[in-house]
This record gives sequence, structure tokens and C-alpha cells, in this order.
Amino acid sequence: MSRAEAGIAGGRPTAFWVGLGLKSSLLMLLLLPLLQPALEQYEGKGMSWRVLVYSLSCFIVPLLWRLSGSRPPYPYLADTLVVLPALTDVLWNTLGTYDRIWWWDSVNHLVNSSFAAVIGLWAARSSLGPVNRFALALGLGMTLQVVWELGEYATFLARSSVADQYADTIYDLSFDLVGSVVGAGFALLAANAFAREAATDEPAAAFTGS
Repeated sequence: MSRAEAGIAGGRPTAFWVGLGLKSSLLMLLLLPLLQPALEQYEGKGMSWRVLVYSLSCFIVPLLWRLSGSRPPYPYLADTLVVLPALTDVLWNTLGTYDRIWWWDSVNHLVNSSFAAVIGLWAARSSLGPVNRFALALGLGMTLQVVWELGEYATFLARSSVADQYADTIYDLSFDLVGSVVGAGFALLAANAFAREAATDEPAAAFTGS
């Protein structure tokens, strides 16, 4: 029996349960701002739109996978990396971490942009060359973060001063760029490694969808 077969013996692979646990945790955390929107840590944070958008993040990869032909194996890693930024953002807001630690938002942008770029691992399913894979992952990471900044402005930065808006956006995008470069670099290295092991039946392939 291969290692992949051993990993799914008797049911779903471990990656499925990890993803299910993260999505369940996210949806449960979203109940708090939904049921208690007046809590101090949620004030001015635009939690109503976060509840809507973050809930949808649980279904993005499954939907795209279906629309792209449901080619096995399922991309569990991409699915997990789409949910993680939403889960951590709600968690830090609920704990009031952004308000208590001034640099936490920058670190969060750095890490989350890396997650977004690593989703480019899904490009390992195609015949793209190394440069195109890196560019795709980098572009995806930055595009998602720009969309985030637009949503952030529309919900609560619009009520801040122009100087505060500018500084916050520039700081965030700077960390997003660094994180996206790191994530895209990792995606490129990992995609090349998975391509070399394409003939083997590795459990990691179930996570990456390669």
C-alpha cells in the first residue's frame, strides 16, 4: 500500500479534517461579532462585512475546483491558505490584539500575503515555466492584498484623516509586497520539487493539488 493510500485508509485524508477544523473554527468565531456586534474590540472594524466575506472564503477553492473540472487530487493546501487569513484576522480582532500591539497589523499583512502567494502552488498543475509560476504567485498575492486594502478603506479607513489613510495603506502594501515575494519564492521552489516527484505517490500532492 502506498503512503497516500495509507493516509486515506478508512476515510478522508488528514488534510480534509484539518481544513474542516479550520473552517468550523472560522464560522464559530464569526458568530461572536454577529451576535455581539457592540463589543469594544469590534468597534469601527467593519465586522459586518467581514462576517459576510470571511464566510464566503470557505467556499472559494471548492467552487473554483468544481468549475475547473474537479481534477484530482483536491487542492487542500490552497483551500487551507485561503481560510487561514480570515480565521487569524477574526481571532486577532476578537482578542483585541491589533489595538494592544501596534506592530501586529504589519506582521499579519506580511504573513497573510505569503499565504496568498503560496496559493500559486496550484500553478504546479500546469505546464508554466519557473518565471511564469513566480510571477503568477506574486501577482496573486499582491492582487488579493490590494483588494483587501480597498475593502479596508471602504469600511473604516474612510472615517480617518487623509494622513492616517495614506500611512496605513503604504505600510500595509510594503509588508504585503515583501510577504508576496517570499511566498512566491517558496511556491516556485515547492512547485519544482513536486514536479520532480510527480511520478511518485506522495501525501503532499493531496495538499497541493499538483
